[in-house]
Amino acid sequence: TTGYANDVYVAGSYAYVACGDAGLLIINISNPANPTLAGSYNTFPNIATGVYVAGAYAYVAEDVSGLLIINCSDPANPILADSYNTPGTAYNVYVAGSYAYVADEYLGLQIIDITNPADPTLAGSYDTPGYASGVYVAGSYVYVADEALGLQIINCSDPAKPILAGSYNTPSTAYGVYVTGSYVYVADYDS
Repeated sequence: TTGYANDVYVAGSYAYVACGDAGLLIINISNPANPTLAGSYNTFPNIATGVYVAGAYAYVAEDVSGLLIINCSDPANPILADSYNTPGTAYNVYVAGSYAYVADEYLGLQIIDITNPADPTLAGSYDTPGYASGVYVAGSYVYVADEALGLQIINCSDPAKPILAGSYNTPSTAYGVYVTGSYVYVADYDS
């Protein structure tokens, strides 16, 4: 790739790569032995750090610009549907139902209502004690990798009023998180 590949999401025959200052790259992986560039969306001078795909849209965490919503119904010609400028620095995003959950660094978790992707609005937020870098949603709970303050688990059954359900202080710096079954897997830098 032409930039730093920070995150990837696979949907169908395409891999969507948040590629730093190169923006969003859409790579055709129908033949895994010969991936080809299908299209791209330039985010320069801002940095694409996270991506999640739901339906025809790619939701891109773009550092200082917040959340970009890109219509990828034509992978060769992705176009911006709209954006939401989060108050912090957007590092990662997870979409569940009608909401995009953004790990917004020093301003924690931002919950964006994307019922209408062309008009995103703030639904709620929770200011985590650390720097939110990773996010994963499972049921009513949002799991946030909160860098030096480990894992924060936030109950978002009411997205307008998220509340802390629990936390776990990992030994180092939590950057990424994934949930499956009864386990939470945390990428904990240098631990």
